[in-house]
Amino acid sequence: MRIHLSHPTLVRALVLNWLVVAGAWAQASLDSPGRLVNAAWTPAAGQGLTAIHGAEPLGTWHARVGVLNQSRLVYLPGLGAGRAHTGMASLAYGLTAHLDVSLVFPFMLDTAGEHYKYGTGDPVFGVKLALPGRVPAGFYTAVQVLVGVPLGYQGEHALDRFDGGIRSFSSGSVDAGVKLLADVHGRWASLYFNGGYLLSRNPQIMPELVYGTGVELGRRHRWASVNAEYWSRVAVAAESQPVAAVKAGVRLNVYRGLQVEVNQEWGLAEHKDAHRLSAGLRMHGRLARARGLVDRFTLYQPQPPVQLPYAPERTHRIAVVGFSGFADVRAGDRLVERLRRQLAPYENLEFVDLERYADVTHHGYLRPVEAAELARKLQLDVVITGELEKYAVKRLAGPLVPFVYRLPEARVALRLHYRVLEFDADQIPRRTVIDQVEGSARVQQRLRLLPADRRDVTSAPTAPQLNEVETRAIDDLAAGLLADLADRFDWIPPEFRR
Repeated sequence: MRIHLSHPTLVRALVLNWLVVAGAWAQASLDSPGRLVNAAWTPAAGQGLTAIHGAEPLGTWHARVGVLNQSRLVYLPGLGAGRAHTGMASLAYGLTAHLDVSLVFPFMLDTAGEHYKYGTGDPVFGVKLALPGRVPAGFYTAVQVLVGVPLGYQGEHALDRFDGGIRSFSSGSVDAGVKLLADVHGRWASLYFNGGYLLSRNPQIMPELVYGTGVELGRRHRWASVNAEYWSRVAVAAESQPVAAVKAGVRLNVYRGLQVEVNQEWGLAEHKDAHRLSAGLRMHGRLARARGLVDRFTLYQPQPPVQLPYAPERTHRIAVVGFSGFADVRAGDRLVERLRRQLAPYENLEFVDLERYADVTHHGYLRPVEAAELARKLQLDVVITGELEKYAVKRLAGPLVPFVYRLPEARVALRLHYRVLEFDADQIPRRTVIDQVEGSARVQQRLRLLPADRRDVTSAPTAPQLNEVETRAIDDLAAGLLADLADRFDWIPPEFRR
């Protein structure tokens, strides 16, 4: 792994980490060490908060390195007060756009009086499969599998001889967990949802159902973000043993790709810690192409469209053959009229009206040979032809809970399969594009409470409203077609790009 950090940056990061961890040691709860915990219950290595993992993938070749430190005061009978320190080193890497792998490696240090015990915990390997595989997106879902391997320190120290003993650094068995993750990302806020099941081969660690939710404000902000989360683990046994906690935290972007985070956690139910402060560092970078640290939030910034120079050298004669399909509602003719209206203001585009000629085809999805014959007869530079494959009108759509409420709406969805043929000065085909484009529109009515009948036609839009939404859907389809053509051909003005 090669994430480059300059010497001053590394020193600055270590100093910041020492300061926030020192603050964490100053505030902790006074309690017993607590029972064994499934090793698969780990902080988020990739996207996410602390205990709440994020469904969003890192992205191909993106990596995240993190260090999270926790400290709490404990009480050992016969010895008195002591401290239990836990450090979590994590690494997550995006193998593909959908697949992330991770490793979390714990380091533990317990002290009481003049005695101490230190060593490593059980490492946890993780695999996460997320959909969709693009960043950014408004909604993500993922399945995550976590496996803890019993490689932690299992030796005994003087602390283990006192009544109650100190915590075990290893569960001594293979621990596993499966989680279902979901994220909802808005402009200013993000919501996280987790649910899963933890299982261990150690009979002292009972199977647990885990769930939680979290919120993050300012994830796209340049300097800082705040977050809060709630999680709960419920043992599956004759007598359930719930453990829960709420947490609030802040993350500061102190350098390019470098974050400092501080979190305060309050235990609920049978949680052993009344409150606990944790702090750490997170670094995000790329391991291929432009290697180095990069700010994660830059992925969420909209990329400016590439502006190609619009300087056509000559006038293009364009003919749009009336699109076939749904002739009863004149869908093809209405779409051609929208295209004509959009292209009319441009002097370099001459829109040829086929209705003026009696010996040419006016409507239909032309084959390449027929389109070439049409171009030869009329000396055309471009021929656009296609077929409307979908013209769906739903008057009684919208969410409905029977006998509770209904939000009536009408929806219109269109889909066009088109072919564009471009000819040279001798009407010889030099480029052909075949693709499809969709358009849609909808209109909502007022909310209705206690609806009596699902087929209540009085809640449907009126005929003028329905005509308006159909017109908007055709306009949207025409705009989508022109946007596709603007991305592919230099004779279409770039302002049509979406």
